[in-house]
Amino acid sequence: MDNLQETAEEMLGGLHASQELKSEILRDAQKMMNGEKAVRNTPWEQKKTRRSSGAQALRTVGALACLAVFALGLLMGVPNLLGRRDNEPLIAVQTGGEGLPAGGKSQALDMPKGNIVISQREKPGYRGVWETASGANFPLIGVDGRYYRMMSSPASLGSDLTGSPLGTVDTYTSEPALVSGGIVSNAVPQGETVYAVRGMDGAAVAAQVNGAMRVFQRVSFGSSALQGGESLASTLGASPVIALELTGVGTVTDPAAAQQLYSILLANAQLTRAGAGETGTSLLIGLQNGLVLQMSVREEILMACGTWSCPEFFEAFTAAVQ
Repeated sequence: MDNLQETAEEMLGGLHASQELKSEILRDAQKMMNGEKAVRNTPWEQKKTRRSSGAQALRTVGALACLAVFALGLLMGVPNLLGRRDNEPLIAVQTGGEGLPAGGKSQALDMPKGNIVISQREKPGYRGVWETASGANFPLIGVDGRYYRMMSSPASLGSDLTGSPLGTVDTYTSEPALVSGGIVSNAVPQGETVYAVRGMDGAAVAAQVNGAMRVFQRVSFGSSALQGGESLASTLGASPVIALELTGVGTVTDPAAAQQLYSILLANAQLTRAGAGETGTSLLIGLQNGLVLQMSVREEILMACGTWSCPEFFEAFTAAVQ
């Protein structure tokens, strides 16, 4: 902008809108109509130095860009902006946590410096806590028709969560579906004790696997899911929920919000079938006792111990993370 006048004079210098210039243009036009070549000693042909075509083009583009910026500035109030004092800030700001001026009063949003941390939160990818299947079946324990799948976390259950014994494994087999009654497993050796998990109300059991006390979550197996008057809450336990994570949507870590969403799930979920399946999407349910349960997710369907439909939960969850 500072060089705009100089550039314009250089590009258009020597041109004057006079009667003499008009007469010369008309004479040249008449010569060209008669087939003659018109040659005029124009001001831009009198330059002592001649720039290269590339340099000339660059200056031309620069001049046009400056003209465009200047015109836009006129429309958007650039004169007022350029007219401000050098020491006058464009926007009045105050750094959070700075000391107040003498006699100043604390404002509602004042807080110590460093209390605000801004970070980019990414949508979580798939994470699961179920152990993968080995062969046709996943590692499980069946206790009188209720089935439990081994979890990858925790690697060993603490004694504070290991409850009373439920019995010992009667049958160790690679085909648990062929066994009815008693306690059966394809992961826990025959004779090993199976324990309840405190605070889970039958939603999980534990047993020794390769020297570690492993946790098993209540799931469907074949056509076996709920028994009697059980509901979804019967398969997930009674421990308070403190966090939820839904693949591709987000994470809720506020305990009150997580518990509210969990309550919506329990109140509105409808069982559609006894069977369940696995997907590349999961809902992880973090419990106050430190355990994390898993449900597979497909659209507005959740699967673990049976397949459950609950569009209300997904709507509320999406609103909570936005």
